[in-house]
Amino acid sequence: MTDKGQAVIDALIVRRSCKDYLPTPVSRETLTELIDIARYSPTGANKNAWRFVAVTNRQILNSLGQIARTCSWLASAQAAIVPIVDPAATRYWLEDSSVAAYQIWLAAEARGLGAAWAAMYQSDNTEEGNRRQGIVRGLLNIPANYNVPMIMAIGYRKSPPADKKRPELEEVIAWETFPAVQ
Repeated sequence: MTDKGQAVIDALIVRRSCKDYLPTPVSRETLTELIDIARYSPTGANKNAWRFVAVTNRQILNSLGQIARTCSWLASAQAAIVPIVDPAATRYWLEDSSVAAYQIWLAAEARGLGAAWAAMYQSDNTEEGNRRQGIVRGLLNIPANYNVPMIMAIGYRKSPPADKKRPELEEVIAWETFPAVQ
């Protein structure tokens, strides 16, 4: 494996959600670079239908942190990148925006930043998802035809990420067919 390949594998393994940030600002140049990297993410049928809203305004970040109890940590971020997509432009809107957000996440990690996403789209609770997305649309002047699947918080980590327990490989892999449930 090449050194670059190993670096990618290492980044995938060590990546953790960061929900506690230092007050150090994230530069516009860095945010632009993260969004530029997201432009290279794969999209269904090469539609490239996503757009991105970069946020550094403290009042807006604080308001994003008030959307839901589970998103309060957004207020400690020094920046956010909000992928948005018009579902009329592609039926792969959720997949495309998720892949782009993950590329932002890995690029942030590579730049020494922490990141995490806060889900705005709620597949199991349409009313809550619509409420969350409506708030974000209002705060960021996003047209109603755009979906807001998540908000990517970005900032410098206050502390190193904690290790997480992961299932053993044997627990999550099946070969050829899924095993019968016992």
